Amino acid sequence: MSVRSGIAVVSIAGLGVLAAGCATEPSEPSVPSSRAAPSSTTEATTLPAPAPGERWLRLSPEQGTPGMKVSLDVACLDALGMVHSPVLDVGLLAGNPDGHQPWHQFGTATVHSDAAPGRYTVSATCGTGQVSATFTVIPR
Repeated sequence: MSVRSGIAVVSIAGLGVLAAGCATEPSEPSVPSSRAAPSSTTEATTLPAPAPGERWLRLSPEQGTPGMKVSLDVACLDALGMVHSPVLDVGLLAGNPDGHQPWHQFGTATVHSDAAPGRYTVSATCGTGQVSATFTVIPR
């Protein structure tokens, strides 16, 4: 019985510490100045929702040769339009299958086999604005 009493005292003390921590005023959420692109693993990356008006389109890698696969990472709190590029064949974008972070979409694209070397804009509408990135086709 003394073991159970000891566990109960520790549990009650732990709840007191937890309650004290929860009773403080909430602070402003911190938003990192730059967000790292998600890793190439299949594990979902959880990022905070973009601040109002914040949006992005990221490519990984940002340069490649014809036939190469490119990963897309798009954040848009508003209605996201189709991603367009003169040198990338962009597949469908998809979010988390459980519906988490519906503003954060991922996809892949393939560099056109006949793409000429140079810098190209990849873009999509996001609400009344636009997100864009630059992709560079390099010679084989």
